[in-house]
Amino acid sequence: MSRFMTYGRDILILSIVFLGGSFATNLIGPILSIYINSSLGASMTEVGFVFSLMNGVAAVMQILGGFLSDRYGRKWFHVLGTLLAAFPPLMYALASNWLDLVPWVMLSGFSLGLYLPLRWAMVADASSPEKMALAYSWINISWLLGITVAPFVGGVIADYLGIRSPFFLCSVLILCVFPLTLVMRETKRQQVKADMEKNKEGLVSGWLFVVVVFSLINIVQGIGIGMTAPVIPIFIVSNFSVDYTFVGIWYAITFGVASIVVQIPAGKCSNRFDRRWVMFVTFLVSSPFFLLFFYSRNALELIVSMFVANAILSASWPAFQTLMMEATPSAKWGLVNGLSATTFWVGQMTGNVLSGIFWDDVGHWAPFCASAITMGISAILPLLLKETGAKVKNPK
Repeated sequence: MSRFMTYGRDILILSIVFLGGSFATNLIGPILSIYINSSLGASMTEVGFVFSLMNGVAAVMQILGGFLSDRYGRKWFHVLGTLLAAFPPLMYALASNWLDLVPWVMLSGFSLGLYLPLRWAMVADASSPEKMALAYSWINISWLLGITVAPFVGGVIADYLGIRSPFFLCSVLILCVFPLTLVMRETKRQQVKADMEKNKEGLVSGWLFVVVVFSLINIVQGIGIGMTAPVIPIFIVSNFSVDYTFVGIWYAITFGVASIVVQIPAGKCSNRFDRRWVMFVTFLVSSPFFLLFFYSRNALELIVSMFVANAILSASWPAFQTLMMEATPSAKWGLVNGLSATTFWVGQMTGNVLSGIFWDDVGHWAPFCASAITMGISAILPLLLKETGAKVKNPK
């Protein structure tokens, strides 16, 4: 009972940290590319460069941060990363041109790379095999609640107080979350015996191959998402004459709400069905909607097409994360989450660079078409893995 209470406390604190952190960062997420382009005078190619620089630094740091957390513990690296994350948004607001952002997007990537993989490893640390998929579902909901509300709030603040205002509030909110990281306990624990049991069942003996497959999924999907992330706000504003508030509402509905409503059913599906096929179906079925988004004729179609795309795709998250944790040694979870996050960032960085080039030199449709194709390709990769779900469905 005491262990249950301790781990329940860990999940609760992590949920609040995820909620607060996602609310803070998503105040500025939807307007960042617009701000860099319209207020700081960057071209779309330069916008892509800024995004890719941040993601590149994050990619390197996530491997290092994950490795160090497995060796020395997770708490204090998490504390440091969260504290450092509070400063870049403040400096974004004070910038006079896009080149002023360079050192601060690098610091943002450093802090993000330091704390992000640790949070996902901490969820696995604090969960039993039977409850891990549902724990990730609840963590996802906490993270997504911030994403749902914050873009709308950020858009309203940008419209009424100026586009720089949400950046100041972002810094303040991160500093408010920071004390919670200090009261969290160290979750890293020795699980060598558990890993030996997994190896007897053949679940983690080929864990390096598992990491390679998940890394490929992340790279391919990162490219797809990175191709559209910088251009979507500009596409919406330039083609539909909407204000920043609409952009915030659009993000809230099409990503936040769409992802939240599927998390609990997705967690249950992860425990009930073959997780590889859950990923295959969700990846494949979501892909056409990323292209259909470009052909939207009105605001309703903008919302519906991306809502469906993100709802279906995000239903894969509990299966993805749980299968990756079950198929790898628990003593390596920090490193595995770091590699997973890094490869996604590498893909996203590549997509960010290509997004502006495709938009400027090929056509405004090109990033959306490339996104749909890469999502479809990623569906093949989970079938290379071995299913581990039977261990959860029939616990001994």
